[in-house]
Amino acid sequence: MLWGSSPCLDLAAYDGVGDGHLNILIVSAGDTRHLLQTLAKRYEHSYKKISIYIYEPIVDMYARHIQQIALALEPIDRISLSYKVFNYLHIPQILGIFDKKKKFKTIFQVRTWMELYGNTLVKPNTNSYLIKKSAQLIDIITDETARQHCLPIVQLDALKYKERDTIETIFKYWKNNNGFNITTMWDKRVRNYLGTRYDHRNNVFDWDLHMTLHYIDGGNRITNREYTYWRDTGVAYTFLETDCTEPNYTFALALLKDGDKITAMDYFGDIINGPFPSFGLDCEDDDMLKMGNMQPLKRSVDLTERNLTRMFYEIENQKPYKHKGKTDNLGVIITELPNVKIQKVQTLSPQVKVMSEHYPSINVSDVDIHFIPRTAMTDYPTFDRYKHFFDIMYCGHMYLEKMNFHITSMIKDGGIVLMETRKFIVNYKQKQHDEFKQKLIDLMKNCKCVSSTENIDVIKNAVIKFNKQH
Repeated sequence: MLWGSSPCLDLAAYDGVGDGHLNILIVSAGDTRHLLQTLAKRYEHSYKKISIYIYEPIVDMYARHIQQIALALEPIDRISLSYKVFNYLHIPQILGIFDKKKKFKTIFQVRTWMELYGNTLVKPNTNSYLIKKSAQLIDIITDETARQHCLPIVQLDALKYKERDTIETIFKYWKNNNGFNITTMWDKRVRNYLGTRYDHRNNVFDWDLHMTLHYIDGGNRITNREYTYWRDTGVAYTFLETDCTEPNYTFALALLKDGDKITAMDYFGDIINGPFPSFGLDCEDDDMLKMGNMQPLKRSVDLTERNLTRMFYEIENQKPYKHKGKTDNLGVIITELPNVKIQKVQTLSPQVKVMSEHYPSINVSDVDIHFIPRTAMTDYPTFDRYKHFFDIMYCGHMYLEKMNFHITSMIKDGGIVLMETRKFIVNYKQKQHDEFKQKLIDLMKNCKCVSSTENIDVIKNAVIKFNKQH
């Protein structure tokens, strides 16, 4: 939950599919990384229209998906002035290709996106942004006119009323900001997982990193400090100029509603693998991949920031991003990380009326994103309109056991099926990888899908490509 287990992909980059209009089905990806990368790289392809259908077995995940899309498409004139002033005083000149307005917009947008994506705690400015944005998101989910004006790329008409109500409840919880004890919940999860090893948890975290993650291809980009700090506190992305002190309300998905009162039951997300593989293992810029004394000079956090900067720039401008200006070796500079104390957050806070502002997002007229209901993987294969409808399907590893012939019947003959492996699952052993591989082979054989390579390697490859047979 909350994030996927493989690097982001441009799902429109595969040749031989689509006839000008590309239909993509993303099943249980966990986040929007593939969707946003596909939006960013569409200038490299000649499709007139790209329709992306998003399915998550837990409808609550759609709230984070919509928030991630909305922030990625945030227009330049809607960024907090206070954050611009703050960064003018504290942030190095790291985005040289932008004028000042775009520079501040991109820094705020990228780092806010990163914090809400992968941190249990966020900066006060980030929390303020979420509160204000949630008011707009409530209108988007409940008012068709507001959706068409503010976020027309997102299509919600397929969702059932109960599912929309669930998403609305989550947005209201974010907006109300009535307390979310994520630090206590995180610590409780870590204690339950480690048991008697809890007092020596840093040794456990260090072992998992050096004896597992660093043996995975690309895993050595994750540094010791950022991984052990995340395992201990849930804060994956840290920056020099400020500390994260406010709970990240987007981590609260399991909510209990009692009248007007909404409370989070617990945190049920990942505490072992981390959000690093999604954007933080590779980069198009060679300077970000330099090594020194057998150690990476850039943290996975720095790679994530550069990759998202490129992604958001290309989404808006539809041309290649070329970085200019100097960057700091933050992986070397940071020797001490903030001390996050386990404390209870105030459960009730004074209610401040938040006004919803309606303004258009960045225009992406050649793409539409459809959120489909929880029953879609059962119902849609029975509908004639979805028979051989999709050109490409991506399936997250968590959905492998539920994948079947009926679902792949929605893929066109000759279409592409991308299956995520469990390459980056920290506590997976060789025997488990072998069992996963056999399940995958048997499933794809039953679904009449064939791999382009004879030897399927689920340890080396994060995603395996199959083609649907005629």
